[in-house]
Amino acid sequence: MAKKEKIKAKAKDKNAEATDATKVKDSAERKPLSLAIIIPVIAVLVVVGSIAGTIVTNKFIAPLVVVGSEAPQATTHGKIGEEQVIVPMEEFLVNLAKGDNKKAEYMRITMSLLTNNEKDSLELTQNVAVVRDSVVNTLRQKTSGDILDTPESIASLKLELREVINNAYGKGIVGEVYITDFVIQ
Repeated sequence: MAKKEKIKAKAKDKNAEATDATKVKDSAERKPLSLAIIIPVIAVLVVVGSIAGTIVTNKFIAPLVVVGSEAPQATTHGKIGEEQVIVPMEEFLVNLAKGDNKKAEYMRITMSLLTNNEKDSLELTQNVAVVRDSVVNTLRQKTSGDILDTPESIASLKLELREVINNAYGKGIVGEVYITDFVIQ
């Protein structure tokens, strides 16, 4: 009888060890499974949160910034009205006038023009040769020193370009000139 009890005890120990091994194996298998579920859930929450944040910002927060203010028709301080249109121009590559150093230099410039409405924008794009001629003729008279010597040089160049283009059209078609890129060599 003692032998049978020893055999039963050994069998119980083996069953207990097998059960413990199964528990350890199950818990080891569950960890990667739980990570495999948690990571995509977190990724989905991040994407949904980003989209929701963008929608909330655009629909509710951004309109509050302009509530009660009327958009200006002519911009002198960078604000753009609802009907105004920015017309990007193709790059200009212009030989500059020779300065004191008598060295040939050129300027590459890219700009956009602000118009008061869609009609003026269409007129600018249909008659782009008038703009290009005005800009090229103005820049060819400048030296690199005229453009780069003082901090106000770029601002005065923008004003001059606006005036020259408006004079060529015979009306105030351009409200602002935005220089988006320029290089002088």
